[in-house]
Amino acid sequence: MVSISKNLRTFIAILLLSIVVGQTISFWQGDVASNIAKMKAGTYNPYREFNVWLNDIMYAHMHLNFIPNWINTLSIMDEHQKYYFTCYMRDLVAGTIVYWMTAGGWHIIIYKLFRKSLFDDKNRKLPSWDVIFHQMWLAQRSLLVYAMLPIISEILIENNLTKVYFYVEQIGGWTNYAICFVSYLSLVEICIYWMHRTLHTNKWLYNNIHGPHHYYNKKEMLTPWASIAFHPIDGMLQASPYVVCLFIIPMHYYTHMCMLFFTSMWATNIHDAMWGYCEPIMGSKYHTVHHTHFVYNYGQFFTFCDQYWGTLRVPERTKSD
Repeated sequence: MVSISKNLRTFIAILLLSIVVGQTISFWQGDVASNIAKMKAGTYNPYREFNVWLNDIMYAHMHLNFIPNWINTLSIMDEHQKYYFTCYMRDLVAGTIVYWMTAGGWHIIIYKLFRKSLFDDKNRKLPSWDVIFHQMWLAQRSLLVYAMLPIISEILIENNLTKVYFYVEQIGGWTNYAICFVSYLSLVEICIYWMHRTLHTNKWLYNNIHGPHHYYNKKEMLTPWASIAFHPIDGMLQASPYVVCLFIIPMHYYTHMCMLFFTSMWATNIHDAMWGYCEPIMGSKYHTVHHTHFVYNYGQFFTFCDQYWGTLRVPERTKSD
């Protein structure tokens, strides 16, 4: 475990350094205008080049080369299928590590380092280990399916079926980038709101898909480990707007990837049942109300949609908060 954590830190450091320096990787080198022209002509695919580079770094630095080596022996797959399967396995491994490190780190912070001030001094109940283990099991099982969504996104992007762009120059500069980003984020927020609300209002979807996540219906049952403890289809449905909206609004490739990563971090935060007054951001206090009252606060990042469509419920302060 220590070796994996050390190698993961090395991998992240190399990735961030490469993004900052840029010139160390071929798809950031050379004439951008020429690269864009080659992309239009169909002779250059920086998306695939980036993913091949990412695969090489991750598998090598985490000593997991046996995974792509095994995939390359599968005769039932052609080269494209092997490439996407290799990316899927990368996302599955990375997603698993991110989940356990993020939830585990947050667990140590709130239940160990700040246990006295957050729980003991306020006579708040700690979550039981039975609940935590249930969340761990459900999340890990569902990750097998969750890791497919970025691959679906990648297939669509690499085949030019979306409005995703690789270079900021393709969208006309940083001003247009900012406009598109805000538009994309807003549309995603609206779509997730209605997807989440539909999962509650449709009885079949709630009873068969979304209901398992609402087994955690008390403060003491909400923990960072519940962040992705969903039915696999539930998680895919709620995350699907991140892909669907790529067909509608131009979105920067790296920004899209970072948002998928940030969403998992955000889910950890809003499931900890801690208090943080940061309106109009949909913090954990609002999401706690969602779990205890079911029909309020469907938004992901912000309170705007709930406020506009009449489903906002502002939590009351109590002496223990």
